[in-house]
Amino acid sequence: MNLTIKSKKANDATITSAGGAMGLVSLIVGLIILYIIFLPPGERAKLLGENETIEDEDEEDVSEEEEENILMLEYPGRIDYLKEKEYEHDISPFYLYKTTNAEELDTINPFIIRHGLFDEVRKDIPFKISDLKNTENILLSFTAKKYNGLLTIKLNDINIFESEITTSNPKPIKLKKDYLEEDNILEFSVSGTGVKFWSTNIYSLEDIRIVGDVADISRQESKNIFFISENEKLNLERARLRFLPQCKPGDVGKLDILINYQNVFSGVPDCGGINVYSFSTNVLYSGDNNIVFKTDKGSYLIEQIKVQTSLRELIYPTYYFEINETTYDKIKGDEYDAKLTLEFIDDKKDKEMGLNINNRMISVDTEEAKYLKKIDDYIREGNNFIKIEPLSMLDIIELKVELEK
Repeated sequence: MNLTIKSKKANDATITSAGGAMGLVSLIVGLIILYIIFLPPGERAKLLGENETIEDEDEEDVSEEEEENILMLEYPGRIDYLKEKEYEHDISPFYLYKTTNAEELDTINPFIIRHGLFDEVRKDIPFKISDLKNTENILLSFTAKKYNGLLTIKLNDINIFESEITTSNPKPIKLKKDYLEEDNILEFSVSGTGVKFWSTNIYSLEDIRIVGDVADISRQESKNIFFISENEKLNLERARLRFLPQCKPGDVGKLDILINYQNVFSGVPDCGGINVYSFSTNVLYSGDNNIVFKTDKGSYLIEQIKVQTSLRELIYPTYYFEINETTYDKIKGDEYDAKLTLEFIDDKKDKEMGLNINNRMISVDTEEAKYLKKIDDYIREGNNFIKIEPLSMLDIIELKVELEK
């Protein structure tokens, strides 16, 4: 009986304790709710995480508003400027000619050849012709201190002379060009005595020379340099070569003209008259270009030499935008301004141009990376245009027309 009473009291005490704890929790929750209710709206939004949604909505509203205020947005990039439509590159006059001079090609030390019954001495002489192509009339000359018997001379194993010498100063012997090479061998020998077996045939030769007419062709070619700018190269349409050759038609050979190692003319030109020949613009480079004139015969005086180029007509960019009646009224009512912005590459170079806005010109000359201009007086309701007319090469990152309060 006592145990039952004690157990009941314990249960009642537990229920009373749990009820007190729940009441305390409810009280605290109520106080927190009251605290949140009486917070300022902004603070309450931050506490509850509502601010992100509000900011996103605000950003969207701002972005949409900015987009509505932009009347035109373009990215022009590089705009070329050409001061001239044609260029002339002058080349200084020069002569082309060939000179021929008699030159000693080789000298040979004195030697003796002989032929007896029990004795024979021959002589092989090597010699070189360094510029065989431009060497003509090649002769072998010598004096004979002693001369007995039949003298035989071979050139590269080909018999070129076989005769008795009857004078100490014989005529020079011609060495045929067909028999000659760059490296050559002359072989000298004398015949035997025959029935006069007790004697010996002897040739003692000295002052031995090989001579020839050597052409100097260094003046048969002339090389010159002319310069083409990057802008000129990019906009080339036609190219011509103009020159005046002073020459005698029967005395001159073919004239070859090469630009950057590509042949643009080959033939006998009109002597005494202006010659004009067109050639491909692909031959020309941006920067230094070389031009070579050369001939293989005769003399030329080449003057009044010009490389002429014609450039294509540049089409300058034009951009269009529209202003509706509502927007136009806001601008004319001074509620908004129409602002033009040009953003350049910041290269500190002078940027010069004319801006044609609806056939009214604005002159721009700046070194800054950004140019701003209020254009309320230039715009009109409906279609509008802006044409960029460069006075220097331009690199424009962005062209924008927008409404600004």
